[in-house]
Order: sequence, then C-alpha cells, then structure tokens
Amino acid sequence: MSVETYTFLFTDIEGSTALLRRMRESLYAQVLADHRSLIRSGLAAHGGREVDTQGDGLFAVFSSLSACLAAVIDMQKALDAHAWPAGEHVRVRMGIHTGEASQTATGLIGLDVHRAARVAAVGYGGQVLLSEAAATLVRDGIPAQAALKDLGVHRLKDLGRPERIFQLQAPGLPAEFPPLRSLANPALPNNLPAQLSTFVGRARELSEVRVLVESSRMVTLIGAGGCGKTRLSLQVAAEMLDGTGDGVWLVELAAVADPDAVPAVIAEALGIAPQARRETLEALLDALAPQDILIVLDNCEHLIDACAKTADALLRRCPRVHLVATSREPLGINGETIYRVPSLSLPASGGSAAAESSDAIALFVDRARAQGAGLTVDEDTLPVIASVCQRLDGLPLAIELAAARLRSLSLNGLHDRLDQRFRLLTGGSRTALPRQQTLRAAVDWSHSLLTGAEQSLLRRLSVFAETFDLDAAEAVCGFGDIAVFDVAELLGALVDKSLVVAEPAGGALRYRLLETIREFAAERLAEAGQDEAATVAAAHSQHYVSVAEAANPHLKGSGQGHWFARLDADQANLRRAARYASGVPDGTEQVLRLVAALDRYWMARSRGAEALALLAPALERPDARADPVLFGHALVVATLVARVSDIASARRYGEQAVEFARQLADDRLLIPALSLLSSVYYFAGETERGLPLGQEAVERARPLGDEVLLVEALSGYLMCIDLIDPVRSGELFDEAIACTERSGDLLFACIMHNNAGAHALRVGDIPATRAHLEAAAQAALAYGEKSDTVAVNLGWVRRHDGDPGGAWSSFEAALRISRRTGERFGIAYAVLGLACLAADAGEWSRACVLHGIAQAALDRTGEPWQEPELRYRRESLAQVRVHLSQEQSDRDYARGLALSLDGIADLALLQDPQRSSLR
Repeated sequence: MSVETYTFLFTDIEGSTALLRRMRESLYAQVLADHRSLIRSGLAAHGGREVDTQGDGLFAVFSSLSACLAAVIDMQKALDAHAWPAGEHVRVRMGIHTGEASQTATGLIGLDVHRAARVAAVGYGGQVLLSEAAATLVRDGIPAQAALKDLGVHRLKDLGRPERIFQLQAPGLPAEFPPLRSLANPALPNNLPAQLSTFVGRARELSEVRVLVESSRMVTLIGAGGCGKTRLSLQVAAEMLDGTGDGVWLVELAAVADPDAVPAVIAEALGIAPQARRETLEALLDALAPQDILIVLDNCEHLIDACAKTADALLRRCPRVHLVATSREPLGINGETIYRVPSLSLPASGGSAAAESSDAIALFVDRARAQGAGLTVDEDTLPVIASVCQRLDGLPLAIELAAARLRSLSLNGLHDRLDQRFRLLTGGSRTALPRQQTLRAAVDWSHSLLTGAEQSLLRRLSVFAETFDLDAAEAVCGFGDIAVFDVAELLGALVDKSLVVAEPAGGALRYRLLETIREFAAERLAEAGQDEAATVAAAHSQHYVSVAEAANPHLKGSGQGHWFARLDADQANLRRAARYASGVPDGTEQVLRLVAALDRYWMARSRGAEALALLAPALERPDARADPVLFGHALVVATLVARVSDIASARRYGEQAVEFARQLADDRLLIPALSLLSSVYYFAGETERGLPLGQEAVERARPLGDEVLLVEALSGYLMCIDLIDPVRSGELFDEAIACTERSGDLLFACIMHNNAGAHALRVGDIPATRAHLEAAAQAALAYGEKSDTVAVNLGWVRRHDGDPGGAWSSFEAALRISRRTGERFGIAYAVLGLACLAADAGEWSRACVLHGIAQAALDRTGEPWQEPELRYRRESLAQVRVHLSQEQSDRDYARGLALSLDGIADLALLQDPQRSSLR
C-alpha cells in the first residue's frame, strides 16, 4: 500500500438533529442538498476531492493545504449568504488535518483519516478549526488577510493524545465562539480518562451502540474479556458528550470486591456525598432523580447481582438517567438492551483489498508501529499479518499482546509461535470454544515468553487496585527472587510486552494491569503458595500506611492540592490496604495509623463516611489502646469524620477524645479534640455548651505558636461565638485567616473565608462578603474542590453588584454542585437565587414557579430559611405578587411546590430559550 500525504477536510451541520425536528423531512432534505451543493462548489473551485458523505457530514481531501484553506473560506461565506428553507440559518463546522493515508480499493485508510472529524467535532457552526499538524505546515501559505488563532491544547473525543487546535480567521468569517467542546471544557462535565493509544476502527460498532443508547436507557455491552468492551464504551460515551444534560461519568468496578459497595462506588464517582442515617442507594437515587446523565458501569461481571439491582433501581426511579454497562454476561433486568461486542473485523477471502479494510489488521499495524517494531506492510507481509489476526480471532487484547512481541520476534517467527501455542484452537470448531479460553490462551502464551523474574513480578502486581507507581511496585514486590533495584527494569519489560499499562500522571508514570491480565496474574499468585500471597498482601498494606503517613505533614500547608491529588490516585490502594489490615488479627494499629494520617484528606474530599466505616470497628478492638497517643489521635479523627454524617457518634467520640487527651496531658491532642467537640455541640444546637470548649482550645493553642493548630482551634470556637457575639467574631475571623496566610493552609483558608463571608453577608457588609467568598473559591480551586455554599453566597454578592449574568452563573453552578452531591439544602438556596433573579428580570410567572420549587426543596430538609435569604425571599415574592394576580401567583407557586426533581432540572437550570432575558 502506497502511503501519501493529504489534507483532510470534514464538514457537518451544527445541531442537525434539532433542525430535523423543527422542519418537515422534505425541507430538511433540501437543506442537506443545498449544504452538499455549496461544499462541492468550493471543492471544485479549489481542487478538492469528495471522499464520502454520511448523514449531514461530508469528507474531502486536498493535495494542497493552502487550496483547502481558500476553499473553506469561500464555503463559509457561501453558506452564510445562502437563503435556507423555512428561514433557517444553517451553520456548518469544519475541521482540517494534514496526515498520511493509503489509497486502497475500498477507500482511504490510515489513522489520520478521521482526525479532521475529531477536530471538527469540538467546534461550532461557522467555525473552521485546524490541527497542529495542518497549522504548522500552512504558516507560510495562508491566504491573504487570513490568520490562525491558537486556541490551546485540547482533549478531543477520541480520548487520545491532546491536540493543539487553531482557528482560521478571515474577513467575512465569524471570529468569536464559545470555548471548544473538548473534554476539558467545564461545560462538558465528565471523568473520562485519557488514553495513550489510539482508538482504531469500530466505526460500525460505534454507530450501532450510539443508536441503541439514544433509543434505550440501558445498554449492556457483553463479550469475552479482552474483546474491547471498555474501550468501545468509553468512545461511545465521549462522542455523546455534547454539553447538554449533566454529563458522562465512568464508574470503574473492576477493583470492587464487595457487592454491597456498588451504590457507594457509583456515588463516589459522581461526587455524591453520603447522608447520615440513609442507605447509600436511596441517597444516590434521590441525587440522580433530576439528572440527565449517562453513566458507564465498567466490569460488572463479578458483581452481576448487585449491578442488576442498582441499575434496575436507577431505571425505575431516575427517568433521565441512561446506563451503559460492560460485562461478560447480561444483567438480566427489564429494559436492558444487549449488544454483543464482536471481535475486530477480520479479512475475508477477498485478497489484499479485503485485508486492507480489516480493523484487526489496522490495530495490529498501529500497535506494532507504536512499539517501534518498524513493521512494513506490503504484499509479502500482509498475508502473514492477516493470518496472525485470524488465528487470534480478532480479539483486541490478544492482537496487542502479539504486536508487542515484534520487538523481539520477526513477523514470521511470531506467526510460527502462534501455530505452536494455539494448536488447540486450530483443530475442530473454533467457534465452539468459550471466548474466555481463547483469551486465556493468548495471555498464557504471552506469559510463557516472560523470564522467571518477570513472571514473579507480574503475579505480585496483581495485589494492586487500579493504578500504582514505581515506588509502590518496589516496596511491595521487591523481595525473594526479585531485588528492589531490579523492579524498575522488570516493570519496564512488562510495559514493553503490553502486560502492564503505563499512563502519564503529572509528569510521572503510573502503572496498571488490564483486568483480564490482573485476574490471570492473581491466579498465578495463588498457585505460587500461601506464603508468597500473604507476604505480598502484608507488604501492600504496610506500604500504603507509609504513603498515608508520609503525606500527612503535607496536608496542612501550601502543597495540599498536589498531595490531595496524589492520594486521589492511590485511593483504591489505600482502601484495599485498610481493609486488609481490618481483616487480620494484628492489623488494628495499621488501620488506626492509616485512617488517622489521612485526617485532612477525608475532610477535603468529603469522604468522612468511608473513614468512619474503617475506623469505628478498629476503635472497639481490644488492642486499640496499645498506643495511647495513636488511640487518642484516632478518636479525634473519628469525631471529625462523624461530625458530617452521624452527630450522635461524633458527640460520643468527641467527649471520649477530650477526656482521653486530658488524661494524657497532651495539648496537641486536646486542642483539636476541644475544637471539634465545640463544633459538634454547635451542629447539635447546643451553642452555649460548645462555647467554653472552643474558648479553651484557642487559649491553649495561642502560646504554642503553631498557626495550623491555632486555626483549627479557632474554627470550632467561631461557629459558636458568631451566634453569641458577632462583633467579637469579626476580629477572630481576621486572626484565623491571617493564620492560614502564614501557614499556606488552603483547606482552612477556604473554610475560614467562606464562614467569614457568611458572617459579613448576615451583617450586610457586601464588599467584605465578596472579598471573602472570592478568596474561598480561589482556595478551594487550588486544592481541587468546588463549594456550593461559596457559589450561592457569591451569587448574592453579584446580584447586589448589579451583575445578573454573573449571579445567574453562580447560582446555576451551585445548583449543579448540590444536585451532583444530593444536597437538598444547597438545591433550595440555589433555586431561591434563580427565583430572585427571574423576578429582577421581570419574568414574574417564572419567578413564582421557581420560588415554589425552592420552598419544596427546603421543605424536604425540615429546615427554615436563614438570614439574609429569608429577607431576600420575602422581598422578591412581594414584587412578584404586585405584578401577578392573586389567582395566577397562587397557581404558579403551587405548580412549583408540586414539581418533581425533574421540574427543578428543567426550570431552575432554564434549559429553554426564555433564559436569554436573564443573561
């Protein structure tokens, strides 16, 4: 196959689905015809060649990049000037990329072919975008008066490497557009992981699954391990992320062993906070009820019953939630649509043309070249490659493992080894054998090619949950026949052989095993004997206790954000380490050490319920008091984490912590115990009882000269004194904030600034409120969190400043955050802000409905309105009732009270054209 360089152009109509819904089919057909005619005229005038049309998209190539740019300028001008049917204004987005492709009997093939479509997909109608490759080549040949605007680096929806994108600017073309629809755009909420390797082929499968997801609320991708279910589901999810609804979220279940934990894992992935005295599933269902969201549940097979139960509840209770699951078997619930993920397309007996169009061959060639194998594809090698792919049954994992071996084997040598290893698969009916056996054979074959030390390391790596770093691999696996200093080299060898995946993370590398490889390796570890398995598990637990303790000093200073992110990456392993220690007789000390060391992490990431579940049983063990200082610290942390979910337990632990610290005469233990117990009494409505404890904490902390300890003491004291003596509290807020500035404590800077802002708002000092809340938001952003409370308070400040657009954005952000975490209190206050803004804009009926929604949300909490929101609400409702008749205002307000959480999503987020008057 001859490889040539082309400039690829992809065009499609923005919002074509909505356009079709607005028009009759005959008019829409005319729109498509006009679009294609105008594009084709531009191609003809500038030497372009049409390659394909699909729906409203058109794919073309040019031999000259400069000619392509001249063509798209003419096309956009013609499209803008055209008189479209029914008075519509049709806008077309365009993507340009320059790269290599091979011309075959079935068309152009090559990984660069679809790059232009990926580039176009992040743009807007009327916008022309270029990849970095195209922009670099055209700098000296750009048309007169045209220019390229650097839009920065973006993650495209192929989930691959980031791409620097440029916008073509020219007279007569629009210049200003919203931020690109790339995966890093905050308007496209998602947690889809970046992929180091390219997504190859699967065009038919992508199209079929997208159609199913759009028409069915539950789609399960089933197939053998290694057939590509996860990668296909991620690509479908990325392509469906369009800025509408509440985003696309991946829930990774491979490392989850407890079926009862499935709802909690989903809630954690979506950022939904646990609620006191409520089952996690119920809290999850309530939080997701109003959301228009796509959730990918990956690797369900080992939790099939729990996943089925949770998915069934989501489908029944959350009418706008869509699910995509990957599993080796169906979940077996009503409403489930099953899609069997096929092997990659294999070459039929149609000669080289059929082979060139095979996805399996394309994957093999891509992965071999990525390994630096220098594979040449020609009439001699193509039949051998086709035979390799056929013998591997088109399974992506098996193909990737085979391609990796080309670094040490010739193509013919690889082919011959497959003949020897898979003799079982060539006799009789291959289709009669379970795919698990096919995959196991592929993995076993790759495993047999490893050295003894590589095999030992691989089986020991199976102890890790999700990702790990080199330090962890050395600490856990470096014993016996593997020296610590050899681990790095051996790990690199496993990466080279595609048995371990290396992923960039903040300038370093993290590693993980594909789940199928991990299961295979775990079986090998079990076969190696109980002693080795126990040694590995104990070393893993001890290492992550050390990780937690090493992180602890850094969780109180300016480097918090970096260390919180590091702990996020290790979260699954930290959890596994704690659970291991909880399950062994001598593990009490390790549980207490790990949970206590992560005190700030539980607080910053709202994971108190998880910490309490680990800590509470350990505190009841007979040997829990063996180290009195450690036990006292653990009681303090138990008070901290229980305070947000179980006030009764928090009171019990707090009182015990104070008593224990007094017995030890340890001020550094007593001060946080006093402060936390003071705050517990505040939340319990016993402010007078908490005040002296907070005061004692502050008085003990001041002489020590420890800024971090002092601000912790002040935080509890301020909760109580702000209600009793607000004048005095103003001075104390200044002192606390000064402490955080000197120590660099971002977490408490956010807390203190937010609380000081709330104090200033209550007393009517708007400039001070604004300054504190902006500082709180900045601090939260710096350590990687968002706060609905800060966003609500900022909304009131911006409303006061006469900035309704900014206020609207703040309240809307607060509503999204609180809906995500299931915080009904936050929902009520955010919607109240939107209601007041609607009244300010003169949308009286809408405001009245929103006021009803806000009240309905607050009623579910059992709490009254607080000042100053109580006053804002009263004034706004008075305005509304002046402009509406009594009958209409009563009707609109009742409508809001009666709306479900879906109504909150539709009206409060204003997903309709009427929102324009508020901007």
